This record gives sequence, structure tokens and C-alpha cells, in this order.
Amino acid sequence: MTELRTLLAAGLCIIESAERASESHDLQSVLACRLKRYYAYLELHTIVDASDSLETLELKTAIEALNTLEGVHRILDTEDVPIGTRDLAEVRTLLGITFRWGINPVLSKAMLAWASRKPPQPIIDLTTAPEDYKLLCLMLSRLLNISLLGNSPTFVTTSLLNRHLDQLLRPCIVIGWLPKSLTPDATLETIRLMTIRLLEIMPPSQNITALGSVLSVKPCPPYVHKSCASLLSQQLLRPEGARGLCEAVFGEDAANEIQLEKIEHVVRVLTTAPAGMSMELYFSTITPRVLELLSDRAPPTYRRAAAFSVSRMLTMPACSTVLSFLHPPLLSTDSSSSPRVALSTITMLIANTDPSPTFISCLLSPILSALYSLSYHLDQVKTSDPNLKEMVQGLLGTWVRVIGITEGLAILWSVIDGEGGYWRVDLEGQITRLEKSEKIAPLSVLTPADEDIDVDANILDLYPDPVHFVRFIGSIQRTDISSELFVRLLESYRQSKLADGDPTRTLLYLQLVVQMQTRLSDGPSTILGQPAHMISFVKHALKSRDSNHGKKMQPSQHNPFHLGLGEPDEGDESDEGDSDDDTPGADIIDPDDEMVETSVNLLLAVFEANEDLSAKTSSELDEIFSLLEPLSLSGSPSIQPLAREARMVMTARLASTSSPKQNVREGDNSREIYQKALKLLQDPILPVRGHGLLLLRQLVSPQPTQGAKITDPALMPAILSIFLQSAQVDDSYIFLNAIQGLAAMVDTYGKDVLKGLVKEYGQGLDGLGADSMTPHDLDVRTRVGEALASVIKRCGSALPAYIDILVPPLFQIVRSSQVPITLRTSALSLLAECENTCPAALIPYITDLAEAMVDLLQIESTSTTPTESEDSDPTSKNSKQPPFRRAALHFLGLLIRETSKQIYDSSRPEFSGRLLKRIKTTLTYVSMTDGDTIVRVMAREVVENLSELEEGG
Repeated sequence: MTELRTLLAAGLCIIESAERASESHDLQSVLACRLKRYYAYLELHTIVDASDSLETLELKTAIEALNTLEGVHRILDTEDVPIGTRDLAEVRTLLGITFRWGINPVLSKAMLAWASRKPPQPIIDLTTAPEDYKLLCLMLSRLLNISLLGNSPTFVTTSLLNRHLDQLLRPCIVIGWLPKSLTPDATLETIRLMTIRLLEIMPPSQNITALGSVLSVKPCPPYVHKSCASLLSQQLLRPEGARGLCEAVFGEDAANEIQLEKIEHVVRVLTTAPAGMSMELYFSTITPRVLELLSDRAPPTYRRAAAFSVSRMLTMPACSTVLSFLHPPLLSTDSSSSPRVALSTITMLIANTDPSPTFISCLLSPILSALYSLSYHLDQVKTSDPNLKEMVQGLLGTWVRVIGITEGLAILWSVIDGEGGYWRVDLEGQITRLEKSEKIAPLSVLTPADEDIDVDANILDLYPDPVHFVRFIGSIQRTDISSELFVRLLESYRQSKLADGDPTRTLLYLQLVVQMQTRLSDGPSTILGQPAHMISFVKHALKSRDSNHGKKMQPSQHNPFHLGLGEPDEGDESDEGDSDDDTPGADIIDPDDEMVETSVNLLLAVFEANEDLSAKTSSELDEIFSLLEPLSLSGSPSIQPLAREARMVMTARLASTSSPKQNVREGDNSREIYQKALKLLQDPILPVRGHGLLLLRQLVSPQPTQGAKITDPALMPAILSIFLQSAQVDDSYIFLNAIQGLAAMVDTYGKDVLKGLVKEYGQGLDGLGADSMTPHDLDVRTRVGEALASVIKRCGSALPAYIDILVPPLFQIVRSSQVPITLRTSALSLLAECENTCPAALIPYITDLAEAMVDLLQIESTSTTPTESEDSDPTSKNSKQPPFRRAALHFLGLLIRETSKQIYDSSRPEFSGRLLKRIKTTLTYVSMTDGDTIVRVMAREVVENLSELEEGG
């Protein structure tokens, strides 16, 4: 204790002036005085020369301060002696004097001497400043001994290392890292080893701060800079190196406002590999220590710097090394790391950096299928940790918000392909990835329950669960991805059915399609938001069906009006049905019909969701319109109404978008009603479409309601097309309005509309046109014929004005043997309707028509009964069918009866005696020999009418 007090008292002599000194002296005198008192107090006989320079006195003061420090350190290291606050301040002052007047000046002199040496001479020559060099080495060795040697750190040691570490390291590096070839002195190696040892025991944060200060001091020889940078890299690679770097850079500002410059500096240091070290090896070492900073225990600035460092690493070639610490816990069952820790780290990483698409894609895309699988598992377990569920759902939500369409579609399809693995979560919230599912297969498939079955229940345990997956797709609110995914599902479902693939996969595709149609028809994630993709798929599906039909079969012979009354030929065993069919000869459901039906439904939904879509904005709709035509009647019963509805909507939509924009005049709301009618015609509800048709009919009627009447002739073709298509609909209300609309158009707009109807009815029947007629074409023409019949009735007494438009085309159809007998019969019925409506209208043609009917009966009458009926083959050209002769007899009877009624009308021509005799002879023969009972009865009735005509004449 006495020795320690003596040393401390002597030290005070160095740093304090004498109390009796009343006059000021210059520093040189003060230092000389203090040294004398110091030596006197220690009873040393050292002489202080008053003529010594200030520099010499300062150096002597620093040396004696170091001597005092060594003594205090030696005593404190061996004895447990308490010291006071004043003593601690004295120690700090002595350390400051040692470096300021001792180490620093000597180092400067030595470095100045070395700097004066020019290449190729050595950078150091011990003969230049041998005393300074030796003194510097000696002082450094003594300070390093204080720092490293001893039983335990003393206050001298802690003060030295905490306050003057940078001042100690700089001369140590300058001296200790001189090239060995130039400095054979063993002292240098000792200083180097002791410096390395000092750096090893000091915390990385202090070392990094101190080494950074060394680098900032000028001048800094190149070898010093290189050595210091190498030592910094070694500190960074220590277990606490990354945290130490943050502590050194941010200091006490770690919890305060984030400074981007400091963060950028940390990122630059952490992402730069040391010289001579590969990037892969460096990242494998530094990444775990950087990831440790991504926790709630680290200050916000540390987390932000670590997150930005990882994001920068992921843009470098060795990014796979970084990902190897994040992904394996979620992708592998044998990873040593915890999946929950990996999830927490990834979440913290995303929360503390900018969510760039590239960064999110690199980080989350490889594990997205695993994240979805984990999310699905957590949703199935009611006791799942809500924080964990929120964490996983947050990662999924972040991914879908920034991912591109192509990559997003590919990743989601990998989920559909079954990727993602299986999971187990215990009561403590620990997550484990499994090789196979631990879920026990339910028995509900084999043992049906009494209660109602949930239609959305995943009874077959399909993965992904259709309902859950579609809900997830809906939650991402990405119309572009959901639309593309829906189209791809439709195509995969179609290919799976055609290829007879795994039925489970086919069922999964179908369930996903159904769920997406049900849940994503509207809203932010609607599958109808990208109509171009949907339209392309619809066209492809329709063309594929058309191509398959052209290869596999002749045109369909299905008659939509067949009532099942015809008996099949004996021995005719068709492959189109089996013994279990409810109806003999039932049609087989075409394998493409289901996809066609889905496609047409999809097309209608796209139209409903996109009000501006039309053939004017999408040229592919023109081709789809043509492809739908054969399906509108010759398709399956479920497809026909859909195809008709789609064609109707397309026609109305095109008419609506093609209508010129005009200002509606006051009191003239015809165009407004016209647009309203077109909009109603596009509605999926049948009665609403019927009302739209009614509005159109009212607009074209001779006496329109409320004075509204279409006056623009450019709109007539569209209205005519709408009425013609509506006439093909089976619904009686729609059909009736269409027929009445066509008749009203003839009444209002006259011959042009009538010519259009007649053209639809009889065009293209010359040459091969009639031979290639399909049931669809025939049905369209017969329905147009019904419209013509209604027109003829409405014409009434005005019919003579239109008769020249009607009779020649109708008679041409009757006499054409290439035309199906059904259409020829229909044409005869229309001629009879003309005679029945206005007998005077046919006066110019009456004789020719009567002779033609007699010729027809002479040629077509037969005593045998046909083996096939007209219903069994509507396109048959067999003119021996009884309905054809019945229609001819009916028409001839009308001609004779009307002639009998108007026998005294001089304007009506009389039949010649030769013609009357020929008619009577022919009909008498037919009444006795024809094989059809009805034909024989009708022939006798006409003969009776003929007798009345002869008696009246």
C-alpha cells in the first residue's frame, strides 16, 4: 500500500505544478521543474538539464509516466488494493502523456525518416534513427506487456485498452508489420505476435473501431493500409464480427434515427470478400452471423443493415450460398435448422429491406410451394399458432404482390403438381417437415353419412384442396395470374381427358375449374379480367372439336325434333347406345362436348364481365361466331341453347358497338330504346332477353309505341340477324317474338326485308349446295319458313304486292329433286299459306301451279309404304314420303276450292276442261292406289271439290 501511494504521489509531481509557484513559466520550465520534483520525491539522483529542449523534456516526462504506470499496474496485479477516483484520473492522465509526448512523437520521427528513403533503398534503415527506433520498440513492448501480461486486467489495463487502443495499434502495426526481409530484428516479430494476441482478446467492435481510426490517420504507408485491412477482415470473420461491425459503425446511435450512409458502409464491408478468399467461402462464413442480427433482440439499425446486406448478397453470383442457410429448413426433412426460425428470419429480412421483385423472387419463389403447403396444414389444424399462420400468410401475400406473371404462374402450377411436402406442428408450435403425410385416410367415402354431404368437401383428399387453393388465388387479387391459371387448367383438363391420364389428376383439374368459375367470376381476382386469353382458349377448344369431328365422323344426323316414334330397322345394332339407354338409339355424349360447353359458358361470362368486348375490338370473335353456328342446332341438347345464346350476344354486342353515336333529339328516343334492347339481349336471363326482343319488335312495328321507330336503314341488317337467330331458340316466348318481329319488319320496311328472308330460306340450293345440307342448315331454313308463314298471314290483302318475290323461289324449291323433302314440303306449305291468305295473289300463277301439282302427284305417288320416316332422316331426299304428297294435295285442294268460291269473278282464270279432266283422272287413281291412307282420303276430298267446281261452271 505504501509503495502504491508513493508511486501515485510521484506521478502527481509530473502532472501537477507546485503549490508555491506563483509566477507563470513557459512549458519548458514547467516540465523541467516537475521532473526535478518527481526525481526528488523518489530520491533519485537523476539530473535534469535546464538547457534541454522542450521535445526532450516532453519525452522524458512520457517515459517517467510510463514507468509510473508500470509500477502501479504491477502492484494492482499482485495485490488487491483499493484506489480512489483521484487516483483513477491520475492514471488516465499519465496514459495520455505517455502517448502524446512519447509514442506519437517518436513514431512520427521514425516514419518521417523512413519516408525520406527513396526506392530502391530500403524503407527503413536502422542507422538513420537508431535511438528513436529502439525507444519506440521498447515503449510498445512495455505497453503490450501491461495489456497482455498479469493475473487479471487492472484499471491501468482497462484504461489503456478502452481509451487508447487505436493509438497503441497504429505504432504496433507500423513496427510489427514491416517486411521481414528488411527488418531482421527479432523485436518486430515479438511486437507482431503480441499485437495479434491483443486483437484476439479484444471485442471485435473495439478492434474494428480502432483499426478504422488507424486507417484514417495520415500519412498511412501502403503496407500499413494493407495490413490494417487484412486485420479488419479477420475481425469481421470472428463469431461476433458482424455485430461488432455494427457496434463500431453505429455506436450509440443504434436505437436512434437510421442513417443511410452508415448502413451503406456496413453493407459494403459485409458484402466484400477479403483478398485471397473466395466469395463462396466468405459467404458461407459471414452469412450465419449476419442472419443472427435479424432478430427482435438486435437494434433496428442492425436489422436494417443486415437485411440490406443479405439483399445485396442475393444479387451476386454466390447467392446460392446465402440461400443455403434459409431454404433447406423448409425444403428438406433432414435439415439441422428449425423451419420456424427460418420463417422468422425470412420475415424479418423482408420487413427490413425494400421489397424489390428480384429480391422477393430470389428469396421466396423456391420455397413458395412449401409455404403454401404449410399454410394449408395450419388452416386444417384448429390449434395452430395464430402468429405462425399470420407469418406464413404474410410471406405468401408479399410474394404474390410483386411476382411476374410468367414466374407466378409456374410456381402456382408447381403447387397444383403436388409440390410442397407434408408438415407436422406440435402443441409448442415447433414445425417439422415430413417425408409423407401422417393424415389417416377418411372412411367417409366408403361409409356415407346420414347428414347432407358438403359439396365442397375434399372427400378424396386431393392436393391442393380445390376450395382452399382457389380461395388463396382469390386473396392475391391478381387478375392477370388468375386468368392465365384458369386457361391453363382448362387446357390441362382437356388434354388429360383426351390422353386418358390419371383420373385423380383429371378430377383435380375439373374441381379447380369449377371452383374458379364459382368463386372468381367477379371481384378483384376475377378470371374474366383478361378477355384476350379466354377468347383464345374458346377459339382453340371450338376448333379442336371441329377438327376432331371432321376426322372421326360424318356430319351429325341428330334431329332436334326427333320424338322417338320411328322404329329402327331389324338387325340394326348401333354402337351409339347400349342396353341400358333410356331411349333406343340415344346419342352418345361426345368427349369434346363437355369442354365445348365449358368454353361457351366461359365466353358468355367474359361478355358479361366486359361490356365493351365485341367483334369490333377482338377479331377472333368473328371466327368464334362461325364456329358456333354448327353447334347452335346440331350439337348436344346442352350445347345448342348456349351456342345460340352466345351468337345472339355477339350479334347484339357488335350491333351495339357499331351503332353511330348521335344526339338523341327531344321526343325521339328510338335510338335510346334500341341500345337498351341490345343490352337486354346480352343478359343471361332468358325472360330479360325476351323483353329486349320485344322492344326491338316494337321499334320495327308499323305503329310503334310512344312514337319511337328506327329510321336508320344501316341498323336493319343487325336487327334482321337478331330476329333470325332468335327464331332458332326453343323457348316459345323468344321464338314468337322473333317471328312477329320478322313479320313486323316486312310490314314496315317492305320488300327489302322480305327478300332477305326469302334469301335465307332458299339460297345456296343449286348444284352441290343442296347435297351438302346438314340438319342444322335444314332447321334454320324451316324456322325461317315459319317466319315467312307469319309474314304471309300479316300481309293479308296486300300480299299481291309481294307475290312475285315469294312464288318463284318457293316453286323452285318444290321442283328441285336435290333439296331435302322436308324443305320441299315446307315450301308447298308456304304456297298454300299464300293461297289461304289472299287467293287473288296467286291468280297469275294458278294454272301453272295446278298443273305442277298434278305432275308431282303422278310422279311421286306410290303404292308402297316407305321403310323410313321423314323424322328419322330430316335431310332425306326421298320424294316418295307421304307428307310431300299430302302437302301437294292440300295446296291443290285450296286452289280448287278458292276457284269454286270465286267462279263468278271475271278476274280469276278458269281451269281448262283438259286440265280439269287430267286432275280428276290423276286424283281418282291416287285415291285408289296410293300406299298412304291419308293421301287417299285427301285425294277423294279434292275430287269432290273438283266436282263442285264442274257443276258450278
